[in-house]
Amino acid sequence: MSTTRLLLLGAVRIFQPVHGYLLRRELLSWQVEDWAHVKPGSIYSGLRTLSAHGLLEEMAGDPVSYRLTPDGENEFRRLLDLALRQPESGDPSRLLAGLCFVTMLPREEVREALRARALMLEASASGTAAALRTMQTGRLAPASTAELFHVIGCWVEGERAWVRDVCARIDAGHYRFAGEEPGPDLPVDGVWPPAVLDRSPSGKTA
Repeated sequence: MSTTRLLLLGAVRIFQPVHGYLLRRELLSWQVEDWAHVKPGSIYSGLRTLSAHGLLEEMAGDPVSYRLTPDGENEFRRLLDLALRQPESGDPSRLLAGLCFVTMLPREEVREALRARALMLEASASGTAAALRTMQTGRLAPASTAELFHVIGCWVEGERAWVRDVCARIDAGHYRFAGEEPGPDLPVDGVWPPAVLDRSPSGKTA
C-alpha cells in the first residue's frame, strides 16, 4: 500500500488540482501496472481512501478534483524519504516509485538518503555472505540452497553499484532538485526539462 500511496500523493502533488481521470491516464503512461502492480481501478479507490484519511482535499466540481492537504504533504515526504533511504528486499517497486519524485527533494537531502541506503546495502551484503558461509559449513541444507544466497548477493551488489552511479550523477549536477533554479523538476507545457542543469549566466535552459 505504501507504494500506491506514494504514487498517488506524488502525482497529485505534481498536477494539483487534478481529477481522477487525468491522474489515472498519467500514472498508466508511467506503466505503473507493470512495475508497481497498481491496477487502473484501484487509482480511484485509492484517491477516495486518501481523501477519507485527510491526506487529500476534494475540490467541488464535476468531476471532483484533488489536492494535497498539509498532512498529505507530510506523508508524501515521509514515504519518499523512506523509499530512497531503506532497501526493501525482493520488492523494488517502492524505490521505483520514489525515483518518480526524487527531484521534489533538495539535492543534499537526496544524497543523504542514498548514503544511508548504501550503508544498509553494505550490511545486507555482509549478512548474506555470512549466511552463505554458515550454510556451506554446517551442511544443514541441500547444497543447491547456496544459489539462493548467490542470487541475493548479486541483487544487493547490483543495487550498490547503482547507488554509487546515481550519486556520481547527482554530484555532477544532473537533474533539477527542489530549491534550485529553474527547479524543481516539473513539466512546462507538457515537456520535461533535460537531465543536466544549464549553468549559463542567464540561468535559462537551452
